[in-house]
Amino acid sequence: MTLGDLILKLLFVVQTGIGVLGNTVLLLTYASTSYTGQALRPTHLILSNLAVANFLVLLFKGIPQMTLIWGVTHTLGKTGCKLVYYIHRMARGLSLCTTCHLSSFQAMTISPGTGRWMKLKDRALKNNGFSCSLCWVSNLLINIFVPVHIEALQHIHNSTGTRNYGLCSSKTPGTSSAVKYTTLMTFPDIVFMGLMAGASVYMVLLLLRHHRRVRHIHTLSNSHRFSPEAKATQTILLLASTFIFFYFVDSILTIYSTVYFKSPLWLQHTTTLLTSCYPTLSPLILMIRDPRVPSFCF
Repeated sequence: MTLGDLILKLLFVVQTGIGVLGNTVLLLTYASTSYTGQALRPTHLILSNLAVANFLVLLFKGIPQMTLIWGVTHTLGKTGCKLVYYIHRMARGLSLCTTCHLSSFQAMTISPGTGRWMKLKDRALKNNGFSCSLCWVSNLLINIFVPVHIEALQHIHNSTGTRNYGLCSSKTPGTSSAVKYTTLMTFPDIVFMGLMAGASVYMVLLLLRHHRRVRHIHTLSNSHRFSPEAKATQTILLLASTFIFFYFVDSILTIYSTVYFKSPLWLQHTTTLLTSCYPTLSPLILMIRDPRVPSFCF
């Protein structure tokens, strides 16, 4: 085992461990808040949804890949492979949908209190739980075709026209089926990414306008503290920017491995490592930006 292999193995262990622990802390925090009867902010439900999605991504992608890189293979049967890949794809889409929901919700929250925006705010607040449920249902249905071509590794190990994922493999679909499948899987991602980017740009513009208006007040009072709404908006912008960055890097590597049919094993490991970065970093961002989260939980 080379030094590079050892570093990669340790990175997977540290990343998965920190991510699972961080998302568990967030879930315990919001569960404790609800159990003690304290009022939950609307974003708490969305963040709880995000923590569950990130936890599932790490559980069904990070841990299987970690066992593979440590030399444990052939641990999943046919049913196990289909289940793991289905839940991972569903959780990845759920994480994207929830982050988009969070960005859009915050954009409407800090928007000007005019008549049209007030109606949108009230509607968003009333339908917050429905929107979270819709993210679950839509991703459960969209990804129902994921397990079709996934097989256990040993079943098609000697077959041609297959892609080896280490623990599992997949049969190569025909051109027509591949186009339909790719369109079905990428169209929701493009829509959610566009909505998230639009909401993020809108929030940045609002923050800049607000900063210019109150700059002289901060100067006179010698206070440079941000309002809770501005701080929450900055946190959500940081989450959205982190997701968009890792999503595009992961997409580039995935397209490369798809074009070059037999991608090297290190590229597969690197792609998995980048895929798990956002589920690991997002709870850390929330806890760093709001130090009360871990202290309240424990």
